[in-house]
Amino acid sequence: MKEIVTWAVTIWDMYWGNGWVQYLLALSGIGILILGRKKGIALRLFFYTVLLLGLFFCPVSGRVIMRCIGESVYWRVLWLLPTVPVIAGGFTEVVSRLKNGILQAVLTAVLVGAVVISGTGMIKAGNFERVYNHRQVPDEIAMICNRINADRNKSEVRIAADEYAASYIRVYDPSLKMVYGRRGYGAADKTIKSLYKQITSEIPDGKTVSDLANTAECTYVVMVPPDEKFLQDMENGGYRILDTVDLYYIFVCEQHR
Repeated sequence: MKEIVTWAVTIWDMYWGNGWVQYLLALSGIGILILGRKKGIALRLFFYTVLLLGLFFCPVSGRVIMRCIGESVYWRVLWLLPTVPVIAGGFTEVVSRLKNGILQAVLTAVLVGAVVISGTGMIKAGNFERVYNHRQVPDEIAMICNRINADRNKSEVRIAADEYAASYIRVYDPSLKMVYGRRGYGAADKTIKSLYKQITSEIPDGKTVSDLANTAECTYVVMVPPDEKFLQDMENGGYRILDTVDLYYIFVCEQHR
């Protein structure tokens, strides 16, 4: 029993974090049940939440949404479905009960302030960082692109990179041709699809990556190697280290220049 309670508390903390959102949600729900019962607000919010959750977990609509925003983002927005309408509805019901406009404005400011300070700001959380390049991509990606451009001397090349780097390389310099797009879309054949899966795997294998990259005629491979053996396997497969940028390695194959 103690283990079950501990597990439940751990999951609860992981879900809500250290903010006050769960308490605001509880207070809003209570406010709706007490103040909005006669207006049917609670019932409408209930059906609204059920509808959203139905669309969210329905295989067809879920797959469409997932393809639009990405699988990882898809599951992260789940907590927003009941939270946003319930808190907004509860606060609106409480504020509308006041007849004095000044009191409504003051209470609105207090409630909005409670929402604002209940979580961690996006900048403080590290979701944004200042960069110093004209395309406003992470500086490490700009440095990778500049290094490749200096090496390729305006010749056409093919690049395979992990998910993070590939997304920004296309933004920074569209002339750098990628062998696949975001999440591996646009891969021309099974070899390139396999290359994407291998590069983005938890522990990529250097021999497999170099073999697939050679078959796909990739000039450069950009990724974070897992260990020294990977570096040796890449070199044995014809891909030498051109340069490093932070944790990223730029591998180049002279055969495919």
